[in-house]
Amino acid sequence: MSFVQVFSPQSESEVIVVRSLLEAHDIPVFVRGRHFGSLLPGIQIGTANMQSIMVPEERVADALELLASFQSDDRKTNNREDHDA
Repeated sequence: MSFVQVFSPQSESEVIVVRSLLEAHDIPVFVRGRHFGSLLPGIQIGTANMQSIMVPEERVADALELLASFQSDDRKTNNREDHDA
């Protein structure tokens, strides 16, 4: 089974939310750099502490569709918060 990167989280909370979203839709998830990335918290520096969300090649389209919805909802929330400030 070949895994493909579908998302590069910018925070630990993004890792948790995205992983949960994909697993809730029965999409297997592997987080590359999961434990190593948490050893070096803070700024994401290339491959030194960056984590990547990966899914099986045959589920990439499903994962990207879910993530597009997630990112769209996230942008709407951020725009509302900026507007309310």
